[in-house]
Amino acid sequence: MPFSIGQPDSRSVEEIVDLIAEAHSLQRRLWLTAGALVLSVSTVVALSYFFIGGSGAPTATPRASTVTSTHSVVTPLPAGTVINASSVVAIQMFSSTRGVALSTFWNKGFDKIEHSYLTETTNGGLSWRITGVLPTGSSDQIGAGTGQLAFLSDRVGYIAQPASGGLLFTSNGGHTWQSFQFAGESTSLSLSRGDVVVSAERCPTGSASTDGCVIHLGIFPLGSLKPTSDTVIPSILAGSMKVTPRLLGLSGSIGLALEDSTLIATSDSGASWTRVTNPCPAEQPGKVQLASGSRWYMLCGRGVGMMKAYSWLYKTGDSGRTWTLVANGSPLHNIGVGNIGPYSINAFGVSRDGQVMWIDGGPGFLEVSSDGGHQWQFAGTIGAKINITGLYFVSVGHEVWMPIEFGGLVRATSASSWKILAQSSFP
Repeated sequence: MPFSIGQPDSRSVEEIVDLIAEAHSLQRRLWLTAGALVLSVSTVVALSYFFIGGSGAPTATPRASTVTSTHSVVTPLPAGTVINASSVVAIQMFSSTRGVALSTFWNKGFDKIEHSYLTETTNGGLSWRITGVLPTGSSDQIGAGTGQLAFLSDRVGYIAQPASGGLLFTSNGGHTWQSFQFAGESTSLSLSRGDVVVSAERCPTGSASTDGCVIHLGIFPLGSLKPTSDTVIPSILAGSMKVTPRLLGLSGSIGLALEDSTLIATSDSGASWTRVTNPCPAEQPGKVQLASGSRWYMLCGRGVGMMKAYSWLYKTGDSGRTWTLVANGSPLHNIGVGNIGPYSINAFGVSRDGQVMWIDGGPGFLEVSSDGGHQWQFAGTIGAKINITGLYFVSVGHEVWMPIEFGGLVRATSASSWKILAQSSFP
């Protein structure tokens, strides 16, 4: 799976990208390993489940084998049960009030998922109503899912399973699921112009490294279990196969991918790719937002640690041929353009019109720009107080949501109105 998600009945929903899935999975694995060691010698923290309200209606299902098995022998909560946002791990919003999410419940030892659910909200994320239970395979043995979802509505959509588990499709809000394969490990999942776009890494059988691995790009008509195209994102660097290209974003037929520090672009849905300029200093990789087919934003970062990082925000209006520096950040004051804080970049989001932007620089460092990225303001100490951080932003208009790492949700309806809707008690 990092990109803003918009409304399904506008062009913005067609740019849903999923969102930095490899980072999400890696951080979860590292965190869970450390957490398990601590929990084995300390008091187990009990999960609290809160109950509140929601609604929906079904459509036809394409032919495929129905998957009904679930994660554990613990009886799942029934459809219609209303919970708060503390279990939300991935989200997609269709409007300021309506959206869907993946919600995960752990056992008391936090070492195994009891159940994961597809849930819906009708009140902007304050409460979530269970519409279906995710089947076995939607998370791996340590409970890490991909966090990748692409839904046209609260009824119809896809979820990527970890490892080489393939995809799940539902047309009735998760009441039933259809499982099908797109070979390889899914690295991104998005909607584009009514199609579902999947990128997956395929490696030689038995390979213990990424040597020889390639990224395939599959395009599925909505509701289809077979792709209409399956193309390879090529290696542009001569003799380089150790760093496989990864898809950064797709808007209609326009897409952007990264191979090491080299940016490559397609204008024909992946049939062909060409090299474009990487504006980042020393050609370091950055975080990209595709606001439209030709208008992109790239946030580059260098350095880690509190108040020690450098950052540069660029924009292009010609699909990457030329870039303009919008603002930068530095531990040194009054240097360069703009005033981005000297924080490492954890997540970056841009509204559909490019006017409002958000940066998560780690726990306690949320920044917001309301003028297209030129000037930035600190969003407050909300994150520092309770260790909030996230891996991507989801926006509708100028409203934004950020799923909290390991469960929970933060929302802002304006630059200064950040509010914690709920947060997991883990650890």
